[in-house]
Amino acid sequence: MTTEASGPLRVLLTGGRSPAALELARLLHAAGHRVYAAESAPYHLCRVSRAVERSFLVPSPAEGAEAFAAALCAIAGECRIDVLIPTCEEIFHISRKLERFRGTCRVLAAPLAELDSLHHKGKFIETAARTGLPVPDTVAVTAPDGWQELLRDPRFAEGLALKPAYSRFASRTLLLDLRRAPPSAARREEISGLLASAGVSDRRPWVAQQLLRGEEWCTYSVAHEGRIAAHAAYRSRFRAGRGASVHYEPAEQPQLFDWVRRFVAAIGFTGQIAFDFMVSPEGAVLPMECNPRATSGVHLFGPEGRLAEALLAPASLLASGRIAAPAPEAGRRGTMLTAAMLSYGLAQAVRERTLGQWLRAWRSSRDVVFRREDPKPCAEQFRLLAWTRKTAARRGLTLQEASTSDIEWNGER
Repeated sequence: MTTEASGPLRVLLTGGRSPAALELARLLHAAGHRVYAAESAPYHLCRVSRAVERSFLVPSPAEGAEAFAAALCAIAGECRIDVLIPTCEEIFHISRKLERFRGTCRVLAAPLAELDSLHHKGKFIETAARTGLPVPDTVAVTAPDGWQELLRDPRFAEGLALKPAYSRFASRTLLLDLRRAPPSAARREEISGLLASAGVSDRRPWVAQQLLRGEEWCTYSVAHEGRIAAHAAYRSRFRAGRGASVHYEPAEQPQLFDWVRRFVAAIGFTGQIAFDFMVSPEGAVLPMECNPRATSGVHLFGPEGRLAEALLAPASLLASGRIAAPAPEAGRRGTMLTAAMLSYGLAQAVRERTLGQWLRAWRSSRDVVFRREDPKPCAEQFRLLAWTRKTAARRGLTLQEASTSDIEWNGER
């Protein structure tokens, strides 16, 4: 247990390329803290924000966790950092090296084994099941054709979702609806071929999960020793493909809060934690996956939402009998990634014939990047996009894959 410091703190954020990190930087700055950023991308949103006092270019954690950790420790010593807050998947690389930071600064990251039990899509379901919470049927797939035997399993009679155990953005998720008929022999061969090309094995497992139907919801929380210090829920209405949401509007969802509360209490979790849920038409709540890090849910908190306090002084906040939550007026106005809403969101609305919903969301939402008092990150996002495109072209990746290729973690030890 770490004693909480009082007064303004020096906070180092990593993952400054993400809008979530920029949001945290602005919230922390507005709360009176001094904010620094460290990134392996040469262009990133926090680099030019007025909320960030100084930005540092560091080695890619995916290419060398030791050099990455050493750079962060040097920055922490030079700038007298009090707290290091990872925001993206670099958290796993930092967690691998937690001992390096002992005596230098506090790190808001759980031990790697704990993070792995949440990040791995199969282990997460097993962890949740052990707490007694309802979960969807989920099994490991460790051979390219290992999923085919599930076509005869009554647990998956309505369908299944195939996805890598370690993945993001749902970019490689395959959905099989079995309500009418099983896939043809040609389709089964095609899917097994895709899994073979992905290298599915004991070392690169996938999972097969019961295909869920209903409304997709997301939550973001900050927990301290098994108690929720901050919480927000929002519907995953408009998305980039099958993955990340691009529009965020908070809503009261007591059943989701209760699920998260029971889960973090059962495992005694400390840190940022987010979940993707499916809520059935009957109101049943089932988790699909967990992200033990910052997510877009941070955009739902304004300065009065006390998220900075939940991150930096959670024990004091909890002692007051309160938790950080979106301000009441946030429920009347959503937030969005404007460029993504104009591309992915609009295309989805046309495809699903929900243009009216898209237009209402567009009109009632603010952009998460642009601020009149802090305008430079808005232009920086296009420099970041250009860098990501070059990376994608050079490495033969999609844009989404390239955006995290230098920081992602896939179970390496």
